[in-house]
Amino acid sequence: MDIVLTILTLGIVRFVFVKEGTNQVITRYGKYSKTLSPGLQMFLSFWGFLGSIHPFHMTDPQTSQRTITTEIDMKEIVYDYPRERVISADNVQFEVNAVIYFRVFDPYKALFKVNDYTGSLRTLVQSILRAEIGKHDLEETYSNRTEISRSLTLEADQATDDWGIRVIRLEIKEFELGDFAEQLLRQKQQDIEKRQQVLQAEGTRDARVRIAEGEKLAAQADAEATVIRAKAEADALTMRYKADALGYQAIAEILRTNPEVLHYLKYHAADVVSRNLGQGQATKIFLPNSIDQLLSAFTVISDSIAITTGQIDDNPITGGPGNDNDQA
Repeated sequence: MDIVLTILTLGIVRFVFVKEGTNQVITRYGKYSKTLSPGLQMFLSFWGFLGSIHPFHMTDPQTSQRTITTEIDMKEIVYDYPRERVISADNVQFEVNAVIYFRVFDPYKALFKVNDYTGSLRTLVQSILRAEIGKHDLEETYSNRTEISRSLTLEADQATDDWGIRVIRLEIKEFELGDFAEQLLRQKQQDIEKRQQVLQAEGTRDARVRIAEGEKLAAQADAEATVIRAKAEADALTMRYKADALGYQAIAEILRTNPEVLHYLKYHAADVVSRNLGQGQATKIFLPNSIDQLLSAFTVISDSIAITTGQIDDNPITGGPGNDNDQA
């Protein structure tokens, strides 16, 4: 239909259908004019003298064949590149397969800032891939694939920004190791396992040593606590004995300076004993060892009984009359 419309205008105005997800670039006298978005578009042509659709080359990522087209694919594109031979930092040769996800965000830059942006992108990926893997040895490349892919994506995106291309992801898909590389990788894995076993044994030993040291410190703490507790008990007992001695000294000093207090205490004790005997509360009597002490005890008891019955003077200290009724 676009051709029919162009014929109706005698080629002065050209109509063109642009597919969804694609753009086309118009040039005039070999210079960029404008970009056609999806839909039915038209531009002043005059049989191609005033404007024409710009053709460009594209390289197939698998076959490396170049084709000519006028449509720029604006969707996200996935290229699965063939295997490339690379050399790691430890001089081991092996092959890797890279996959790139990208899209064109500026058709003008993609066509006029670089020649054949698809072929240039493949060459750039090869260069970045070899340079990045050359920084790591075989073991790191095999185990840190995610980190290497992230670094590859960042470098490729920065390099293609001037081309109007946004690299979304560039990652290593597969490894193809030779016999020597596989043997070397197995040997390194065995070394890693041995180091892990050694580290595990050292960790177990350190744990046992720490447990023993902890038990030793706990035993020392218990012993120190026992010593401190025993010392505190001894100090308390000593202080109690000192207090008792001071009390006895004070009593002895009082009795020495006031002898009548001792006499009063004797009669008071005798009074308590006689009262208990009179009330029937005492069930046991302790007898002194000597006759003199026994007679002295009987004398004290008899005196106390006489006091309670009123037969002797109520004043044990002076021996004088107790009251006016007794004198009468």
